[in-house]
Amino acid sequence: MALLIPQALRYLNVANSPSATRKAQAQEVASLLLNIYETLAEMRYLDSDSIQRGPHNITAIETLYSSNNIHLDPAIIYLYSILPYIGEPSVGVTDFFHGGTFIDFRDEESIDENRDPFYASPEGTDFSAANGPYMRPWMTALSRLGNHGSVTIYDAKEHRIWIIDQEGWGTTDPFFDGEELDQDIKEGTNRNSFEHLPSRPAGDVLRDINRWYRELVELPGGGEYSGGAWNDPEIDLRALYRKNGWPDAFDGDAFEVDKARAEFSLRARYDAEEPRRAVERFRDWRGHLTQKIDEQRQLIESARSMDEELIARFESWSAELALQRVIEEAETAEEVFARRCPGGVCFKDEELVIWEAELLRQEVKYKRRSVGDDRQSAKEVRESDPEHTRGLEVAAGVAEKEANVYQKAYEAAVRDAELLCPGKAFIDVSGRESLDEVDLATSITKLQAKIEALEMEVGRASEFARRVPDEADQARGMAEERIRDFEKRVEFERETVTRLEGWLAERGDEQ
Repeated sequence: MALLIPQALRYLNVANSPSATRKAQAQEVASLLLNIYETLAEMRYLDSDSIQRGPHNITAIETLYSSNNIHLDPAIIYLYSILPYIGEPSVGVTDFFHGGTFIDFRDEESIDENRDPFYASPEGTDFSAANGPYMRPWMTALSRLGNHGSVTIYDAKEHRIWIIDQEGWGTTDPFFDGEELDQDIKEGTNRNSFEHLPSRPAGDVLRDINRWYRELVELPGGGEYSGGAWNDPEIDLRALYRKNGWPDAFDGDAFEVDKARAEFSLRARYDAEEPRRAVERFRDWRGHLTQKIDEQRQLIESARSMDEELIARFESWSAELALQRVIEEAETAEEVFARRCPGGVCFKDEELVIWEAELLRQEVKYKRRSVGDDRQSAKEVRESDPEHTRGLEVAAGVAEKEANVYQKAYEAAVRDAELLCPGKAFIDVSGRESLDEVDLATSITKLQAKIEALEMEVGRASEFARRVPDEADQARGMAEERIRDFEKRVEFERETVTRLEGWLAERGDEQ
């Protein structure tokens, strides 16, 4: 009669299987973490298809741990085989809880990081040494460190969890908020150790995290890898969730449309203010260049050698040329500002929805184009590179979903624009027909003008270099370096023109 072994244990060395108690505790951790991921999917932060449930075959990773002389408790190895992981299509969504990021122990890169999740670079094998190791064999991270955020650490021996901030080296578990805690490292102990910090039973922590998400005490994202509304303090995600019935009668589709509109409403406000920012930028550049010219003239007066004087003259001359261009461009910017922002007002609040609609129209167009490009590329490499093909197909699927959301948001914005600003078009509030990309022919013409200007810079710098006496080595070297820089830029722009001319011949002037 065949011995019946739980599926996850088929992927493990049975001789090193965890005890029944440890196995049950690991299953609780995996189950509760899965609940959290499912909540995040319900909140539309993760795609539900991206949750990869256990068990997983981790034989190869177990071998890598052994070959790297990393000995883990059997309960930890077992846990790795049953944890849920986040994969495609949410592979680019990495921010998790309190600045941590999702972790996948099937990834070879996680091996070293898991033994040093705080990047402390411990030394040796003595856990009591001043800079000793701190992750014991029965411990594992349940999240990766984001940008100086927190890491969630699980102790399989005690079945407890810490949530530890890398920079403050203290707990960020909200359960302890408001409590007076002694979190100082005791003198003479391992400075990397975190075991003195507050921790709680693992089940309690994971259930609380899930509850905090469901009660909107915590929100998805919030880290630097989230992007958009997930990391914008000006967007009230809690209000959007509540508006759309979270948690008991949640309309996820409507939430995604509202979230998209909130993002593009902010972008509309920003873009509408561009004439003001342009004037301010040119004012700053003008001040910077004027100051630089004054400084270089002082250096000319105080120069103690021909080299010093010529270098200062070259820098002053370069700044004067740049200032001349800035003054010309600033005049144009000021004319645009006066026309677009009468009385210093660049938009009326009710007109922002017209900007929002145009920006959303552009985003829909961009996403639709991405879908087509990715699917065409997938066809071209299907036979030669199946893995890349799959990645392209996933990307196309993500872009298509996003395009559908943006299309609905665009249609809603158009309806609002018709109600708030009847009869007004984008040109009436922006001075432009649309935000469509400049056609290829126009782009080529502008680049050719830029090339001519750069070639004039090359000529001027070359003339300066020719007039530098032989004994002024540093001044000549600086001028020649500047010439090489200009020539590289000319070459780059010419290559761009050639590429655009090829596209124009192949596709015409399609947007």
